[in-house]
Amino acid sequence: MKAAEAQTQVSDYWTRRAPAFDGVASHVAQASLWRDVLAAAFEGEEAKDVVDLGTGTGACALIAASLGHRVRACDGSEGMLAAARQAAAASGLDITFEHALIEEASFAPGSADIVTLRNVLWTLPEPMAALRRAHAILRPGGVLLVSDGLWSVAAQYRSTYPEILAASLPRHDGLTEEDARMMLAEAGFGPARSWQHLFPASPYPGDVPMFVLTANKG
Repeated sequence: MKAAEAQTQVSDYWTRRAPAFDGVASHVAQASLWRDVLAAAFEGEEAKDVVDLGTGTGACALIAASLGHRVRACDGSEGMLAAARQAAAASGLDITFEHALIEEASFAPGSADIVTLRNVLWTLPEPMAALRRAHAILRPGGVLLVSDGLWSVAAQYRSTYPEILAASLPRHDGLTEEDARMMLAEAGFGPARSWQHLFPASPYPGDVPMFVLTANKG
């Protein structure tokens, strides 16, 4: 399956899932924990320009805005964005949302201090392209935050795609912290720092091994 076709199917899948997604999402069930972890990983309280790539229902975007940052976000699924917009409005948060795939979003090079990618790499046909786009969007010294997990450990709890679509996604089974560190280095980022130790246990059912990493633009 070609990357463009796979991406379209992925976006359509999440639009169908969107209405019920936040009812079981970790960032909702454990909102205060995620807020504390991201606040620590952002390192600093001054307002920064944040871009959330593949925002979904707005997990990172909502937290970043609640911490006082200026936030822009994109996603290819209109259904997920609708949920994110509703959540932002309900919380009185000013976030600029864009319906666009990561590679097509209008974020200018060198326009962000922080870029976030939470639970996105596993569901992309070209995950390295997303990391390189994040690198381009960041200002020199800017910070990329990446979070994901090895979802195949607890397959009964995960989202599932049709077999043909899943086979076209190189990280469909998820990824380890070691995988992510190698990918960040390949994309041009400096040494990564981990933050998942701030969770008392995995925030996902089935004790999925997960990570939260930050790395600076090299």
